[in-house]
Amino acid sequence: MASYNRYSHHARRALTHAAQLTTRFRHSHVDTAHLLVGVMLAQGSIGYEILYALNLVAARAEPHLATLAPQTAAAEFVDHSPTLDDALALAEDESARLGCHYVGTEHFLLGITRTNVGNAAALLRLLDSSPEEVRQRVRRTIKAGVVEFNLQAAKNNARFSELSRRVITAAEQMAVAMDHEMVSIGHLLLILLRERRSPISALLRNNGLHELALKQALEQKDNAAMTSIVQVLEKAIDQAGRLGSHYTGTEHLLLTLCADADGNALLIRMGLKPEALRQQIEAMTRDS
Repeated sequence: MASYNRYSHHARRALTHAAQLTTRFRHSHVDTAHLLVGVMLAQGSIGYEILYALNLVAARAEPHLATLAPQTAAAEFVDHSPTLDDALALAEDESARLGCHYVGTEHFLLGITRTNVGNAAALLRLLDSSPEEVRQRVRRTIKAGVVEFNLQAAKNNARFSELSRRVITAAEQMAVAMDHEMVSIGHLLLILLRERRSPISALLRNNGLHELALKQALEQKDNAAMTSIVQVLEKAIDQAGRLGSHYTGTEHLLLTLCADADGNALLIRMGLKPEALRQQIEAMTRDS
């Protein structure tokens, strides 16, 4: 099975939804039908768009999913079925065949429909569709050059410090837990605030950033907090290079937020002064 680290943001969301569905319906294992509906719930993903175009939506699928497996005693944790693990392995193979550096929801659909392992095929029949129909639509979408949002390439960049990688990973984990369609500058800023191993955390606190206010902005999907972090990560690497640093640290991530138009607006929205932050960070780096 593919390393979880290779899964796209939306693939992780789909797996989270699949586990939640299994718990809600009191099924013993997460199977391929749970993952199929998990993709239906991962709005913003390629898989979601493909299934939606075929009228394969969660509102139609969930009543059928509930009856596909017998109910069991409630369990705190649920395991994958062997057939789901087989489908995930096939998804990894499909991704590799296509030359992709990540495993996304589109590859999940290809893995599920490649040999029809598990109970997803039965669910598709109940929804008046078929594995072949889904597979053909996925192939057409991939051929059109559509790529799913993922941070794998950015996280693999050797220029990021170990702490920066941990911050980016934690920001993505938070976005998955909140079922947000992308990892945003709001998630990044909140993790920078929480990551006390970095001096940036104390700097943000000393400048008056309140965790509750930022968390509420994310929960309410405030536009100021929901801009993707992809461009910020790219700019941070350039920022570090211009400052003569051989690595991109958490200080460069915050410097980039100060300079970026959307990041600047978010900081102001949270009651901070980006220019004052910039000066303090630069003084910090000079003294280190």
